[in-house]
Amino acid sequence: MDKLVCIFQRGAADGLNSLVPYGDDDYYLHRDTIAVPLPGEAGGAIDLDGFYGLHPALAPLKSIYDANDMALIHAVGIPHGSRSHFSAQGLVERGVDDKSGPDTGWLGRHLSLNPPPSESAFHTVSISGNVPVSLQGATDPLAISDLSEFGFDQDIVDTGYPDVLKDLFHDSIPFASTAQAALAAMAELRAANLSEITPANGASYPDTALGSRLKQAAQLLRSELPTEVICIDSDGWDHHENLPTFLPQSLTELANSVAAFYTDMGSDMSGITLLVMTEFGRRIAKNGSVGTDHGTAGLAYAIGGGVNGGQIVSNWPGLDITDPELGEDLNITTDLRTVLVEMLTKRLGGTDIGHVFPGFSGSFSAEVFSAL
Repeated sequence: MDKLVCIFQRGAADGLNSLVPYGDDDYYLHRDTIAVPLPGEAGGAIDLDGFYGLHPALAPLKSIYDANDMALIHAVGIPHGSRSHFSAQGLVERGVDDKSGPDTGWLGRHLSLNPPPSESAFHTVSISGNVPVSLQGATDPLAISDLSEFGFDQDIVDTGYPDVLKDLFHDSIPFASTAQAALAAMAELRAANLSEITPANGASYPDTALGSRLKQAAQLLRSELPTEVICIDSDGWDHHENLPTFLPQSLTELANSVAAFYTDMGSDMSGITLLVMTEFGRRIAKNGSVGTDHGTAGLAYAIGGGVNGGQIVSNWPGLDITDPELGEDLNITTDLRTVLVEMLTKRLGGTDIGHVFPGFSGSFSAEVFSAL
């Protein structure tokens, strides 16, 4: 069974300028001043298959694609119909297309089917400071902002103060179980000695929020802690203004962080799935602020040894905004839940589809993943 690292691009990443459909003439018609140039031109897209090209800021991911360890899923999403970040993120993380249904998350419901085999606090971890909606319903997921700051300094440990606290928080006082769990997690992390686990294989993480979070994820996965699932937020993807300036900054952070993680994990990537997703994409045409507004379909990335990589999964809907059936948005032609179901089924030990994605009746195979 694979270990999972799930990155959520909060803010609705622009998939059309990330994986550029340069073979569709309507792309340049509607995005004339914000479009990524053709392959071969200055600042042009990195050709993948004669129709699609990577934004040049994603160049560090090209070798992963060429190694058949990355698949890109375009025109993907959950058809929830919301253009609100808060609402859409909640719906995607719950794995539903409307407000009805369970309040727990799709990943939490999956994990609840197979409770952790030990009392370790580190089976399921969010390295973003909060438990995301996707993990709600899982058994005691742990939320940490920075692993290096979770716990007591060594000089305090040497005084025996943590043991004193452990004795103070006995069962008869309020919040005793929470305090005991936190103290146990601190002790477990301290024993793992993560500071001794440094990037391997020449990996160099960028000094950014996402770079730090993925570096910590690699430390957890390379330690003796039984970590199985890690959720990470990537913020700042709401590019309404000056897309040609600000999107490359976000893509550079993503590409350098993911490439460093892939390098760091080395052969261990054969048992790791890294998934990148967002709440919705952006509209086809540029707006008046040289950016793009909230849309519908977006782009997802699947990376790992169990990925049928070197391919773009897309039933391309076209970008003709004069077509009344298409309109102003990139239409969803692959339901994200199809990808998630296939990942859970083929790479994460199987699942109860009806329980994890209630009401979803779509196709259950996008051929993004190979079976274990």
